[in-house]
Order: sequence, then structure tokens, then C-alpha cells
Amino acid sequence: MKKIDLVYTRLRTEERMILEALRKRDCAVELHQDSDLVLSLDAERWPGGSVVLMRSMSLTRSRYLAAILEVKGARVVNSARAITTCGDKILTNLALAARGVPMPWSFAGFEEEACVAEIERRGYPVVTKPAVGSWGRMVARIDGRSAAEGLMQMRFETGSASEHVALVQQYIDKPGYDLRVYVMGRAVGGIRRRSEHWVTNTARGAVPEAYEVPASHAKLAERAAAAVGADIAAVDLLETRDGEVLVNEINHCVEFARSIEFTRVPLPELIADYAIGVLP
Repeated sequence: MKKIDLVYTRLRTEERMILEALRKRDCAVELHQDSDLVLSLDAERWPGGSVVLMRSMSLTRSRYLAAILEVKGARVVNSARAITTCGDKILTNLALAARGVPMPWSFAGFEEEACVAEIERRGYPVVTKPAVGSWGRMVARIDGRSAAEGLMQMRFETGSASEHVALVQQYIDKPGYDLRVYVMGRAVGGIRRRSEHWVTNTARGAVPEAYEVPASHAKLAERAAAAVGADIAAVDLLETRDGEVLVNEINHCVEFARSIEFTRVPLPELIADYAIGVLP
């Protein structure tokens, strides 16, 4: 019988739907809550199945667990490399840049005055966001020098030393929405997220809409997923008012509970099919 190991933090709507889809395909599923896993740091073979579907909500846990399980012989979806790269927006941008994938310009800085000076040189508005974070948290638009000085001071005088890095990105004047393309080796569908606010995360109140992904958007999303080494990814695209399309971010643990009823993209079934498809 086919067997998949599913690692999770808690069984949310997404994980329950994926679990049901796997079982409908006569696939045995062994569940592992990430908080319960204690794994030796050696090459002793993982006693579970050959494929692990990583659904941990924690970036720290998921990247370490994936790395350990890979050394122990498991095929992890997504890989430790993909999780680490997608989970850090600076590393994501570098991976995209290395492959020539179009994206908004951005820079990283490590000192308040130097960052403010670079923002002044490039011009306002710009966006600043944490290198590690999700759901649109701590993302801010900077419209002038006073805001730049205040936000950079907060960035460098709060948190731990490891968080004292500023990621600043070009502000894209979107036409009231952004786009998300789901990739599982290939683009399988997408959503449009519409909002009157410039931040268009559904976690921040954006309304999901059905979106027929054109071939050009699909190809761009596939290039982006390949650049970060992701098997399964949600690729966020920004469309300018002039029609240019840029890659903004890439999500390694695809969430869909807020949008699946609107988009009608059968993501649980597609994820299940992909995971089963990589079984040896």
C-alpha cells in the first residue's frame, strides 16, 4: 500500500482536507505533530515512509526537520532548501535574481542611517518588510523621510541582533489586486486577491476571486518555483498598471482555507496527487 508521512503543527482545515484526499486515493497516512518529533542527528534511516509531506507552520521546525529527514533518506516535500529560501525574503530575492526572474528592486541594509540614505537616493514610496515573516505582518509603506527614519529606527533598535537587517523593496502601484499562482511542478491554478488597501493578503482582509491563469503568468510562476527549488508553492505576482508582471514572494506551505471556495482549484487533491506521484 502507498504510504505518506504528514508532519504538521496542528490539523487545520488545509491539513484535514489533504489527509482526506490522500486516504481517498488508498494512501496510508502516518501523522507526526512537529512538537512530538525528536530526531537523532545522524544518517540512521528514517523509520517512516519514503515521502514526507511537510506541513509544519513553523519555519524553524520545518526547515530543521526537513534537513534531518533528508539526511535520513526521506524525500521531503518541500525540501529543506526550498523551505529555507522561501522562508527568508532576502534569500528568495537572491534566488530569483540568480535565475533572472523579474521582481521589484530591493535592497538589504544593516544600519539605520545607511538604509535611510539609500531610500532617499532611490525615492519614495518604498515598502519595508521583515526578512522572515508571513500574513502581511510588519509590512509598511514609507512615503517620506520622517517615516523612513522612524521605521528604520524601530527595525534596528528592537528585537534580537539576528533581526537587525532591513529589507526595502520597490513600491508597486497595483490596480487594486495581486495574483497568486499555485505551482506543483507546473502551474495548476490561481487566485486574484482584491483589496482597497495596498496590502492584499487575505489574512489582512483581501477578497479572493477566481483567476484564469494566462500562459505567461504560469510560465513566470513555474520559473520562480524552480529558482527556489520548491515542489509545491504559491507564487505571489504583482501586476503594474502598465501590465508588467513581477514576482513578489513565494510561499512554501500553501494555505487555501480562506480562498478555496472562491477559486474552485482542487488544491487538496492536487497536493495529494503530487505527493503520491513522487513515491518510488
